[in-house]
Amino acid sequence: MRFDDLRKLATGSVLFNLGRIISPRLVTILYLLGLAAIALWAVNHFFASFRFGFGNGLWGLLEIAVFGLLAFVALRIACEGIIVFFRANSAEAETYEPEHMGTSLIDDVREAIEDLADQEPDPVEPVAPPPVAPTPPAPTTPVAEEPAVMPDADAPKPAAKRRASPRKPASKT
Repeated sequence: MRFDDLRKLATGSVLFNLGRIISPRLVTILYLLGLAAIALWAVNHFFASFRFGFGNGLWGLLEIAVFGLLAFVALRIACEGIIVFFRANSAEAETYEPEHMGTSLIDDVREAIEDLADQEPDPVEPVAPPPVAPTPPAPTTPVAEEPAVMPDADAPKPAAKRRASPRKPASKT
């Protein structure tokens, strides 16, 4: 992918036009970004491991060889899997034609909302029970008042205080 292709991708209507499939082209960019990330990790790990001594640096080189290779293989498998998926479905992607191209994104959103509203069933209004005539209140009969109870009448009375008697000292015999 050249710089002109990237410029067309970023400035043109390619990103905003859903009539064209661009994902297979983006896999190359994903693969290159993954390789750059693995290389940056390897350089960073190389210097970081030698910072703690020569023995740790040699161990870091072994880690770079093992984990860098594993990351490279995982990246390659993932990108190839994505490419195989797009190639297997390329016939469907080529025959795909949208129903109609809207003039703008707002029109597309408006039509999608109208389609959803058409698919939704009409709400059923609940049937209310017939109104019931209010019954007149029953005549009130006067209630006889109870005699007021004084709070002190039923309350327990405190016990009388005992007077302290002088204590006699204990005799020592």
